Amino acid sequence: MKTYTKTSITTEPRLVIEHDEHTSSPREWSNLGYFITVDRRVYSPDRNPELENIVRETGEQATSQAEHIDEIERRINEETTETVLAIYPITKYEHSGVSYSLGTAHGFDYSNNGFYIVTDKTAKEIGAKKKDYEKIIKSELEVYNKYANGECYQFCLYNEQGELEDSCGGFYDIEDIRSHLPKEWKDEDLTEYIK
Repeated sequence: MKTYTKTSITTEPRLVIEHDEHTSSPREWSNLGYFITVDRRVYSPDRNPELENIVRETGEQATSQAEHIDEIERRINEETTETVLAIYPITKYEHSGVSYSLGTAHGFDYSNNGFYIVTDKTAKEIGAKKKDYEKIIKSELEVYNKYANGECYQFCLYNEQGELEDSCGGFYDIEDIRSHLPKEWKDEDLTEYIK
C-alpha cells in the first residue's frame, strides 16, 4: 500500500476511496428509453407520471404480460406525442439488495413489475439501432443496479507530502478510478484503499 508520512507522526494512505453518496442517478443521463416500474414502496427509476399511470392502469386490466405490453403500446401511441418502438419486461430481484434484469423470472424475491419502453423520441436522442436495444438496456440496467445498491465511488489522491493532488467522484466501477491515477498505481489493488 502506498502511503505518505507527515512530520506529525501519522502515516496515511495516499489514495482514499469512499462511497459517493452524492452521485446523480444514471437515469438522469441520456438513455435508450424509459425504465418504468410500478412498486408501492419504491419510486420508478424514471419519474414519468404519465407513463407510470399507463403502466399501472393497463396492468390492472390485462390478463397476460403480452396483453399488458400491447395495451401499454396502444395507450402511449394514442395518448402521447411519442410512438413506441419496443417494450421489454423487466424483472426485479430483491434480497439484501436489488437487481433489475431484462426479461421475466419467477421465484422467491422476484417480481415482474416493470417495463423498458423505447420510443421514437428516446431512440433518436442516442441514435441507437433496434438490433442493439437489448445490449444497451442490459448495460443501462447494470449501471443502475450499482447506483441503487450504493456502489458508487469517489477518490482523493495525495502526494508524498500529504497535499491533495486530485479528486473525483461518480464512478460506478472502482477500476474506472485507475484511469485517473498516475502510472505508478497500475498494479495497486484499489480495494485496499476503500475507506
